[in-house]
Amino acid sequence: MVQLDTFARIKELCDEKGINISALAQGTGIRNSVFTELKKGRTKQLSAPTLEKIAAFFDVPVSVFFDNEPSDGARQKQDELFRKRKLLFDLSAKATEAELDQIIKIVDALVDGE
Repeated sequence: MVQLDTFARIKELCDEKGINISALAQGTGIRNSVFTELKKGRTKQLSAPTLEKIAAFFDVPVSVFFDNEPSDGARQKQDELFRKRKLLFDLSAKATEAELDQIIKIVDALVDGE
């Protein structure tokens, strides 16, 4: 997969939502300097976790940052996986620190068990 002009795509998403890059940085917990470096071309790509945070913030699949479109079946599977990850992320926002610790142990056990 090849990343599109990531900053331009992020700016489009911000414009659609009526926010600026600073609001995105604050809403995602990503340092504003990450977006500055991307805009200036000193950073060419963002990490997968960073792209996932941005995609979750805008409620879009990560694939919007890439130029090769998956097939309809792959897109549906990707969208469903994204929906599940977002749901888990949204639910975790309501959890206490102790509950988060338990969730992490459960998920870690499930992932390691594969």
